[in-house]
Amino acid sequence: MKYSLLILSFSILFFSCKKAEKEPVGAAVSTKVVNFKSISGLEALLADTEPTAVMVTRNIVLRDPLKIELSGTSEVKLINFTLKTIKDVHVFVKLAGETERLELLKIDSITPLVSFKLPLSIVEKEEQLYTESGRLMTIAKQTDLSKAEFSVVVDDPFYKRINAIKIPWKLSFRKSQEDAGNWYRMNPLHARESLVMFTNLAYLFSQAATQTAFMNYEGLTANDGTLLSMEKKDAVYKDILTRANIETGLVRNVNGLGGGNLVAGAEYVLMRHYNKNSEEVIVHELGHALGFSHSSNMTYASNSKAFHLAMRPLINQLLTDRIYPYWDYRILNTYNKYIDMTGDYLREGKKPDGSRHNPTKYDY
Repeated sequence: MKYSLLILSFSILFFSCKKAEKEPVGAAVSTKVVNFKSISGLEALLADTEPTAVMVTRNIVLRDPLKIELSGTSEVKLINFTLKTIKDVHVFVKLAGETERLELLKIDSITPLVSFKLPLSIVEKEEQLYTESGRLMTIAKQTDLSKAEFSVVVDDPFYKRINAIKIPWKLSFRKSQEDAGNWYRMNPLHARESLVMFTNLAYLFSQAATQTAFMNYEGLTANDGTLLSMEKKDAVYKDILTRANIETGLVRNVNGLGGGNLVAGAEYVLMRHYNKNSEEVIVHELGHALGFSHSSNMTYASNSKAFHLAMRPLINQLLTDRIYPYWDYRILNTYNKYIDMTGDYLREGKKPDGSRHNPTKYDY
């Protein structure tokens, strides 16, 4: 009996020790999670009521549409130019002199086209934070974050698709906004559709299959009518991949305008870019931005060959397979939402008989 009790006591002691070894010392530390619905002071971006003077200050890196920056001394500001809600946003800081980033907090989701500020608790007290590699560190109260680097990681499949875009295009809108000559004054709905269209275009040209198709397409010509050599085609594609800026605007009287960093289209181009076989104008204007004139079929087709025709099968496939970041016009639903508006909304408006200019139909 004594022997049995001795075995039982030993067993209890053994398993108790094993359990104690697995238990963490002290209370568990969790990264702070912010519920987006609890955030106040939201600012809508590219909203219909946004003044033109504000709209033309927007500069959007298409592959990094979520920005973070220090605001004052104790807050960060997040600026989201995605057009779909993104989830699982992790906010990091790299303090001066440190080798690893520290995770400050997580945000469960962020809605489209919005900016907001969040207070930083590390300026108020000592905190325990996890490094990116998973180490728990005690961080002293921070009195100066001017040299700190803030960044975000978005663990969302949609955002990862955008973030994988290779091209560093930064989209901006013409500073001069007035109805004059071949130009219409843009409004925020045009800016939103431009953001969709150029994000998709950057995604297209980031694909290895697109570069292969361009390089293998025969019959593309230079401004003097001679065939583009493989070396020249390689240089053209490198221009697309490394170009830093794209400026856009809204045109009238013509289908589009392009040259330098400018790639602009008429309103119907912005309404129809979700359609198959609708790429001609915007790719034509991109051809001008790449340095080609109308004597080259990098703009207008000649001998049934053209830059836009080289791109058409790939664009149509991305639409058919719903691979584009923004393949569905219903994300913004611009045409249907503003179909009866004129003036500062859909600039083409209605004809005197009540019909619309350039009526748009989608393939859905």
